[in-house]
Amino acid sequence: MPSRGPVSVKLYKKEAAETLQIGPMTMRVYEDGSLTENRVSGVLLEIPPGKSGPPMHWHRFHDELFLVTKGTMRFVTPDGDIDAAAGDLMTVPPRAVHTFKNPSETETCECYMTATPGHYVDYFRMVAKSTEGGKPLNRDDAHHLMALFGTFPPGVDSEP
Repeated sequence: MPSRGPVSVKLYKKEAAETLQIGPMTMRVYEDGSLTENRVSGVLLEIPPGKSGPPMHWHRFHDELFLVTKGTMRFVTPDGDIDAAAGDLMTVPPRAVHTFKNPSETETCECYMTATPGHYVDYFRMVAKSTEGGKPLNRDDAHHLMALFGTFPPGVDSEP
């Protein structure tokens, strides 16, 4: 049960953040939902030049916000590509099919991302663990991990 009354604020330092390696991306977990009663998490994504994020997917239960802080992040959607530059914010509501990549061949893309509910960070932890040492994640394992968190490839109906 949540405590009542005043609580303290918490400052997260970049060098103290939990660091996950997910393929070519580095993710720094600042808030994993543990201090927000899982209402929101906050992470920093660093995507090397020319690298892509996850396969196309959509979320049944959670929202994501991406605030680009460096470079450009290209969001790939069924309606076309959308480039978000430093200072731009992309909102990805439930059921929005998407993925992202760094379209630059020379500059790293950095993006602050929030997810609600916050426990979605555990998905990233599981993917990082499954790909330790550069081990590739096969399609079936990727889809299994995604489904555990209400995330599906396009064309998959999650409703009964």
